[in-house]
Amino acid sequence: MFSSNSNRIFSNYFLVVVSISSVLFFLSAFIFFVLNSNKIIDDFKEKIPIVVFIKDEASKIELSQFEKKLSIDNSVKRFVYTSKDDAATKFSSEIGENFVEYLGHNPLLNSIDVYFHADKVETLFINDIVENFQKEDFVYEVSYDAPLIFLINDNFKKVKDWVLVLALFFIFISIILINNTIRLSIYSKRMTIKTMQLVGATKSFIKKPFIFTQIKLGFFSAFISSIFFISLIIYFNSNYFNIDLIIIKNSIIISVATSFALSFLISSISTNFITARFLNSKIDKLY
Repeated sequence: MFSSNSNRIFSNYFLVVVSISSVLFFLSAFIFFVLNSNKIIDDFKEKIPIVVFIKDEASKIELSQFEKKLSIDNSVKRFVYTSKDDAATKFSSEIGENFVEYLGHNPLLNSIDVYFHADKVETLFINDIVENFQKEDFVYEVSYDAPLIFLINDNFKKVKDWVLVLALFFIFISIILINNTIRLSIYSKRMTIKTMQLVGATKSFIKKPFIFTQIKLGFFSAFISSIFFISLIIYFNSNYFNIDLIIIKNSIIISVATSFALSFLISSISTNFITARFLNSKIDKLY
């Protein structure tokens, strides 16, 4: 009997922790995204290359002068030169066969991938830059993803506004979900609460252990969600975004702190109201 009761209590607490941890994890991730939306978009912009294809007859002096011009241009974040041989090796690796042997020659061109600072990745600025590049005698062609640049700049503000609205809505939903989880947890002990009241225990005395227990479960849930959240940030940052963690440190702290704060506030307030509701109910209403 004791073992069965212990297992039931453990199962109840386990479900509470899993439910609240899941909600807090998504809440932390959402808050982090809202706080870092500008940085994420900027990082994405700075990974869009303007590819300058170089004619085979271009001289080393022309290339050297062009690279020097790029290196002193404040709008340029970085540039990468790729020889036609390196490009052929990479393309052969991608398609799984040596196309140069098949064709008898290498049709690819030497190229320079130019990456600009985020504030310069605007349609008008990039169009001007492309026109200037195309004026160079040694340039065969300039290629870039114009629709992508337009899409990012045209829709970013709209997306950001909607994200803020969704963030507030998500916080509201999170509060409701956590409150319902706590209510279901305490509901199974409603008769115990009423029995303690009937034998003379004060309301504050009855509420304290329930509030304390739910706060502990809330903090434990926030701790678990924070571990998963920080691990996910490190993984995505290492594999996709490569943003300096020091730059996003404050937003990580805010997201985690919000998770702990909400777990404390919702756990304590919800438990207080839920236990008070059972205490104020007539015993026949509890069945």
